Amino acid sequence: MTKLVHLQSLRAVAASAVVATHALEYPVRRGLLDPDAYRLAWAVGWLGVAVFFVISGLIMWGSAAGQFGSAESARRFATRRIVRVVPMYWLATIPFAFALLARGEALTTDMLVRSLLFIPYAAPGMEAARPIVGQGWTLNYEMLFYGVFTLALLCRPRVGLALVLGTFPMLVAVRSFVWPLIPYADPVSPLPFWTDPITLLFVAGVLLGLARQHAARWHTVPHPAAASIAVLAGAVALFLASGASFPLQIGWQALFAIAAVACVWLCSSTAGHRWPRVGTGAEALGDASYSTYLFHPLMLMVMYAVWERTPLAALPPVIGTALFVAAALVACNIGGWVIFRTVERPLTRKLADLTGRRRPVLPVAA
Repeated sequence: MTKLVHLQSLRAVAASAVVATHALEYPVRRGLLDPDAYRLAWAVGWLGVAVFFVISGLIMWGSAAGQFGSAESARRFATRRIVRVVPMYWLATIPFAFALLARGEALTTDMLVRSLLFIPYAAPGMEAARPIVGQGWTLNYEMLFYGVFTLALLCRPRVGLALVLGTFPMLVAVRSFVWPLIPYADPVSPLPFWTDPITLLFVAGVLLGLARQHAARWHTVPHPAAASIAVLAGAVALFLASGASFPLQIGWQALFAIAAVACVWLCSSTAGHRWPRVGTGAEALGDASYSTYLFHPLMLMVMYAVWERTPLAALPPVIGTALFVAAALVACNIGGWVIFRTVERPLTRKLADLTGRRRPVLPVAA
């Protein structure tokens, strides 16, 4: 699949949205902002995750669409996904586990095993299923999607496509009879987690990939990343103005999904960068978005501890929060890029060589 340069930029935007979410949570938890600010934080983060999932569906289809009906293709796909996702996630689990212990929180063998094996669970006192690496809940969905896609590659093209497109809608439909979708509640155990409507975002990405594959000519929308940011900002503004809150109800999930699909469609543009230097920098941050996503809470933890010991902590809450979020976006993206260059990329390449499956690195949408 030809590298979609603007899609890489969008991955940087999505990772930054998640960073902004967690950066906003610090002042809210310390009482510097009204708890209602959580609505802003979580809306931004949910949209970032939605974008990642749609990108994942599009990229997986584009990279493996012509490989159905082969056990070797399925094995190669699964190996590449495991090499790309698992080692860095396991590495990230180590410092997060120590952070839990340092705070005096519970850390059991069961929690560790479930986290490492992508089995969703809710720790005591949690209102949603979260692993030790809290934001790793999205990887539980990613690995489920990769598993279904691997099985689909074993089948003939039409059967495989039907399996990819039909599995998640069927699971959501069955789930709705056991755990009603209205009112929506965050899942806290494996079965409702794996049958959550959020999985339909992968299907949307695959459908977008299909449309692109069969289109006689694809679009060349200019400035797609900027347009995508405008779409995301509009969705958040509408959510805040409505007074809606979390857990995100199905209607809002559908609206946010449409916004995410629109962003991915925009950034699948085949137009080149209008400002090559800016575009190249955004691509680099997109390449590093997995490391940014995994490790940014640890960076934020250090940043806020330092922030509270500087005169900046005495600024009016709104101004101080805005500056902290801006600083966090810069620092976490740079930190993620450093980890990508020094750890993630060398490790991924080494493991790819060891498994004999060296291929161009595919982006992970998490």
